[in-house]
Amino acid sequence: MALKKQRKSRVASQHFNEICQRIAEGEGLRPMCDKSEHLPSWRTVLRFVREDEEAYSRYREARQIQAETMRDHILHLVEAPLPTDPKLAMAEVQRRRLEVDAKEKHIRQMQPSGVRDKVEDKQDQSGEIVIRWGDTAIEASVQ
Repeated sequence: MALKKQRKSRVASQHFNEICQRIAEGEGLRPMCDKSEHLPSWRTVLRFVREDEEAYSRYREARQIQAETMRDHILHLVEAPLPTDPKLAMAEVQRRRLEVDAKEKHIRQMQPSGVRDKVEDKQDQSGEIVIRWGDTAIEASVQ
């Protein structure tokens, strides 16, 4: 029985730092890696993130910051002046609406918990309810 050689996906730390920084600034992973001659492929980066806990944490933080950057871009789209021609203005409104909707959906998928994804921010979901009245306590457990 032949043993398969375990392949270790490696991404240089300076490359991973650059990737996280560029993601946080709003750039997409795939276009960034496809256009770069010195960065690894986006598949290699995702494999590295999946296999390394610290890399996953840093990548997730960069994606959360990217979501905030996208929110700023959405505000800019909404507040930007429209063309004076009514037909062009309506077309631009529709284009912006599509772009905003797509970005909002992407943000919800990337960042369901907000910027702070910390344990202490989440509600207790143990399913236990304790009611105290004087010295007695009634406990119920919800399954």
